[in-house]
Amino acid sequence: MEPMTTPVLNPTTTPDVERAHKHSGLRRWVTTWGRAVVIALAFGVQLLVLIAAVTYFAEWSSAILGIQTALSVIVVLFIINGKRETTYKLAWIIPVLLLPLLGSVFYLFYGAAVMTKSQRARLDASIERAREALQLIPPVELPEGNVSPAVTRQYTYLENTSHYRIFNDTDTTYYPLGELGFDAMIDAINAAEHYVFAEYFIVEGGRMLDRLLDAMGAKAAEGLDVRFLYDDLGCFFTLPTDFKQRCEDAGIAVIPVNPVGLGFTLTFQNRDHRKILSVDGKAAFTGGINIADEYINEIVRFGHWKDTVLRLEGPGAWALTVMFLQMWEIASRSRVDYTTFLPGTPPALDAPEGGGSHLPAVSGRGGRGLVAPFDDSPFDEISLGSDSYKHLMQAATRSVDIFTPYLVVSDAMIAQLGDTAKSGIQVRIVVPGIPDKWYVNLATHSYYRPLLEAGVEIWEYEPGFIHAKSMLVDDYMGMVGTINFDFRSFYLHQECAVWMYKSPALTELRRDVETTLAVSRQVLLKDLTDTNVVKRLLQAVLRVFAPLM
Repeated sequence: MEPMTTPVLNPTTTPDVERAHKHSGLRRWVTTWGRAVVIALAFGVQLLVLIAAVTYFAEWSSAILGIQTALSVIVVLFIINGKRETTYKLAWIIPVLLLPLLGSVFYLFYGAAVMTKSQRARLDASIERAREALQLIPPVELPEGNVSPAVTRQYTYLENTSHYRIFNDTDTTYYPLGELGFDAMIDAINAAEHYVFAEYFIVEGGRMLDRLLDAMGAKAAEGLDVRFLYDDLGCFFTLPTDFKQRCEDAGIAVIPVNPVGLGFTLTFQNRDHRKILSVDGKAAFTGGINIADEYINEIVRFGHWKDTVLRLEGPGAWALTVMFLQMWEIASRSRVDYTTFLPGTPPALDAPEGGGSHLPAVSGRGGRGLVAPFDDSPFDEISLGSDSYKHLMQAATRSVDIFTPYLVVSDAMIAQLGDTAKSGIQVRIVVPGIPDKWYVNLATHSYYRPLLEAGVEIWEYEPGFIHAKSMLVDDYMGMVGTINFDFRSFYLHQECAVWMYKSPALTELRRDVETTLAVSRQVLLKDLTDTNVVKRLLQAVLRVFAPLM
């Protein structure tokens, strides 16, 4: 597919159009910032009430001190005994000990990823229904000895720790640029026959959104089931004021995920960071791109925007469809009948006598390989994303190549990267040459020295900002999805990715790795000059509190 060309737009703007733009801009400013101010005031009132209560009881200072001390001890014990990674625990223990009352409250609402009893019951019920829905497609049975033990351990771990599983007979297509992937997404929507489902973290007005809504609206007009999920906080400052009305007018059902309210909520930090487009349950897309013009280089932000998209066509697409429907069920609080969305079962997937679909060769019919799409939830005590990256590295024999926009990791991940490199395996990480957040970039640079000293190669994408999230191991194993190498993706956000083994998309990922490295600059130890004391201190603080950023 040829790269998308930008059309020449008519520069002439009428007075009426100018007035409309000004009115729309003013309305958006009032709506967005007005809402932000109201929420900030509500948070402020809650903090003031808390502070006022402490002040009021100041005369009972010894009692208050005892209560605060007891509270901090309980919270610290809760943190220590949790299953989170040690670096994440430390980042919360410090504020809890320094500010027992405020620190404990903030941990409860922003760091613990806890739920009310009713929320947990609703989530567990939706997970069970999603697990049953995945079994509507017969499972893959791999003949003994068909894959290496290292590969078997990886997908067995994914199956045992999530309700997702492996699929064969699934075509995989890798798009090395967001604009190429987006063109393919529009083509798939135009070919839809039954439904179109979209789920994105960021939605912003512009040409990309216009094309997407035009295509989805056209299908809704044909009578198809068309739905859109978006994260409320992710879109807080970007969502057009007329977005919901525009969707409703076009026949597109739209719901925000985890709406931002006026008070502290137990799931405020746990955003839906996934990017999913499902068409008829037969084709599905994921990867790094959100719905904003910089993702397809229609506008320039932080230089050239390097992003990627992965397409699944076949049984594996059903897993991404189930992910969307489970989130729809939670957000809408309405039960989903998965059977009504199940795509037609092709002859190749007919279950043999005795159950199961046997895989005659490791790469499946037509050399498609194996895929295991999975969802990573913040509401458990493991990180499937982090663990999957580690398991891939542990299976490497020659090389590990990583794309990530953010490199803010734990000591355990640093050790894993270093151990892999020290084992004689080439480990290369590509990060942005032009960052989007200065403080995250400063924290990222603080990891350079220990990684370089361990033999890990770090490359900066000189043309601009790389937003892709992927890992390639030995050319035949890898993962593409939405999971950054940072604490938010590993512990706080709802994420998704596709684990792959001997899939054609991995060949294209290898080609993209080499092409990207050719325009990137390798960072060497000699490039790391001693910084001033203030900067070093700031980096030290950022390293400690990186899990909270």
